[in-house]
Amino acid sequence: MEAHPLRNRTWGGYTASASNWRKVLARAKRGDPEAEWDVGERYADGCKDKRGRIVVKRSPKKALEWLRRSAEHGNSSAQNNVANLLSNGNGIRKNVSEAFKWYKKALRTDGSMVANNIAITYRQIGNYRAAVRWFRRGVREGDGEALLQLGIHYYWGKGVRRNSKAAVQLFRRAIRSKNISEGDRDDAFFLLGLAHYEGEGVKDSLPKALKLFQRANVDDDNPTAREFLRRLNA
Repeated sequence: MEAHPLRNRTWGGYTASASNWRKVLARAKRGDPEAEWDVGERYADGCKDKRGRIVVKRSPKKALEWLRRSAEHGNSSAQNNVANLLSNGNGIRKNVSEAFKWYKKALRTDGSMVANNIAITYRQIGNYRAAVRWFRRGVREGDGEALLQLGIHYYWGKGVRRNSKAAVQLFRRAIRSKNISEGDRDDAFFLLGLAHYEGEGVKDSLPKALKLFQRANVDDDNPTAREFLRRLNA
């Protein structure tokens, strides 16, 4: 789900007082699209107060209900998140066709992120060519995650002719991107290391591979890089 910039994320949800929750819920019931989205997000992730007491119990069904209301009122973030819920189907009935409908509505105001979500949905249903097409759109709009994901498709030849040199270039661009999460950047470091380890698209070099695996796992939070380092006794 998309994070709200003003929320304080905790484990498994958001913090909020019961009185704050009642105010937001009252606004949502009056048809405020932003409040409807806020209510939906809190149901999606659950919400506790500062003492750890449950204020809102997680409910994917209620999350979908309120996010759909907000989406119908034109909130693009809600449109994207309704589509995410429907495409994943965690706790609700999966509906990919409706997910695409909402993604395309959200595209009007938030191109790159929604393009990536569409690409991922196509990949989940096995349409790799369509996934590549949408990741390319994300790349054109300057999204760093799209660079990483498109590189993955080129490296393994999924939906596009296998081209490890092009994949390596995309991984390097993802590493340099200003529009990418640190987790995705770490994955790009790992995949570039894998290319050096396997000699795909670049000259094989174990020292370079090890250096890149170590950079990918700099915070000890990249299990794949950590496993490679374990196997190589590094």
